[in-house]
Amino acid sequence: MNDIYVTLTGNVAAEPRQYSFDEGTKVTSLRVLTSHRYFDRKTGQWTDGEKVCFTVRCWRALGDNVAASIRAGQPVVVSGKLRIREFGAEGDRRFVPEIEASAVGHDLRWGTGVFAKPERGGGLGSMSKEMRERLDEETRDWAMGSRPFRLSRPEPTPETDTTGAVTPSKGGTTEASAPPKDDTAEAVTPSKGDTAGVLARPKGGTVRILGAEADRSATGGGSSDDEERQLKLEERAAA
Repeated sequence: MNDIYVTLTGNVAAEPRQYSFDEGTKVTSLRVLTSHRYFDRKTGQWTDGEKVCFTVRCWRALGDNVAASIRAGQPVVVSGKLRIREFGAEGDRRFVPEIEASAVGHDLRWGTGVFAKPERGGGLGSMSKEMRERLDEETRDWAMGSRPFRLSRPEPTPETDTTGAVTPSKGGTTEASAPPKDDTAEAVTPSKGDTAGVLARPKGGTVRILGAEADRSATGGGSSDDEERQLKLEERAAA
């Protein structure tokens, strides 16, 4: 049977997961959701067709780069060899399309990217049939999407920014800039003696006190000095 090579575009449906085998070989798996887009003459608009989820396997150096660069929700282009995995007992067989990737990259129709070439050294491990079968068994539930994926030997993946840009660090490993934090305040436990109940630390670094006093000032309530001035004015008016 001849191998079938395909190229697809789509969005990453889940965070990439990386495995390390005892032999030192690494593989990264990710799920890519793609759909055919067509023009509906009845509505006069472009419409998304049926969605198909592909499991993508990235071995060795490609797997390391994908784990460091690709994040869930990002648009990607994948090229590689197509194969069909079978699951389930007789009478309840299930089939999952899988791509053994030879190239993966961001789809630059939807954004920009920066290329950084990491330093590499040493030889690359080979892929054996035993490795493939073991990976298929360990990632079966995750590939089917039936329940959360569990790693037996997880590999930490560096963070990247929203563009997927990766910068090489000293020693040849790749590091990525952390994604920007959102504008929501970070709750901080107050120290002893504080009258406020909660401290909120906004993005700018200033500390905003949330409590009874802050609530009164926010709603327009006056302080004790204001009350004294009001009483004096009333006494003068009565006199």
